[in-house]
Amino acid sequence: MRGQIEATSSLPALWTSAPLRELCSFHNGLWKGKKAPFETVNVIRNTNFKAGGRIDLTDVAVLEVEARQFAKRRLLKNDIIIEKSGGGPKQPVGRVVLFDLDSGNYSFSNFTSAIRVEDVQRIHPIFLHRVLYYWYLSGKTEPLQRHSTGIRNLDFDNYKELHVPLPPLEEQKRIVAVLDQAFAALDRARAHAEANLTDAKEMFDSWLSSAFEFGHENWPKKKLPDIAENLDRLRVPITKKDRRSGDVPYYGASGVVDHVQEHIFNEDLLLVSEDGANLLARTYPIAFSISGKAWVNNHAHVLRFGDLDSQEFVRLYLNSIDLEPWVSGMAQPKLNQKALSSIPIPFPGIADRSRIVEEAVDVWRESQALARNYDAQLTDIADLRQSLLQKAFSGQLTA
Repeated sequence: MRGQIEATSSLPALWTSAPLRELCSFHNGLWKGKKAPFETVNVIRNTNFKAGGRIDLTDVAVLEVEARQFAKRRLLKNDIIIEKSGGGPKQPVGRVVLFDLDSGNYSFSNFTSAIRVEDVQRIHPIFLHRVLYYWYLSGKTEPLQRHSTGIRNLDFDNYKELHVPLPPLEEQKRIVAVLDQAFAALDRARAHAEANLTDAKEMFDSWLSSAFEFGHENWPKKKLPDIAENLDRLRVPITKKDRRSGDVPYYGASGVVDHVQEHIFNEDLLLVSEDGANLLARTYPIAFSISGKAWVNNHAHVLRFGDLDSQEFVRLYLNSIDLEPWVSGMAQPKLNQKALSSIPIPFPGIADRSRIVEEAVDVWRESQALARNYDAQLTDIADLRQSLLQKAFSGQLTA
């Protein structure tokens, strides 16, 4: 009784509430079965859950399913599918999507359940979907997670006990209409910000490519042994169990992988990845500068230059080119010392090297400032979406 009072005491006049279990029926996910006859069924999985509580049907699983099993688990229009198992550290379980197709052989996987409104005169199915979507966004499902060997499971029994606000039916329909209009505008704003964010992130790479194209043919070519000293002979790998934790960065092919007590270098150096999929995938830079005390394992080449502008110039160039011609092994890509030393480096005079390095710093800072700005816009849009939902289900949403 106390839970009922708490659930309704802050609601507007004419609003009530009820636990979810009183409003809906619940249906467990599909099992294929083994007995004929079979039907071809489109099965919605966790991977089909899209941002905004919508379904992405571009990669639905198509399975041959026992007709008797499917008959009990055919999706109907306005069913709500909830993710009961899955999730992860940054994505709690409990996401919901609305099934809004009028026809078709569709079901849902056994990592999900379907929630079906039993009395549409009491609660509008789309209104309920927006409520459950808000529960997820606001973190209401996080305390209802249970962890098991990396998979998170929703405590569905307690989820069903959560109270759903129940304004009059016409008010439910009005709230849905207002939210849909607002969300459409937010979706447009988000798409615009995401496009700008992508452009900002690509801005530096685009500049980098053009920087080395201009004047490239007239610059003399040099090999790394002509402009830098290779210090690979000084590298020492340490197995994880033998490392003594400290403040000195321990570098590998992808950057800092640990911190240790001792150091083997204490100067400005350029590290270049020696192995790993990133040599071809290029999801992050393969050449990176370090300064001060450091320990480097045998997964990164170590180069010492006579001046920082030359070091930075080579770093920029190596990060701008396709290394595939010098990489051996596709399953385990490797850029060995001989191959690295054979890469022709366009190497203009000191004035041009310094100019390009200075311009790179300016363009990098500008691209990062733009990216932070668009990231902030996306955060604001997400916060506004959640604020609108909170107002909607507390009776504060006006047209």
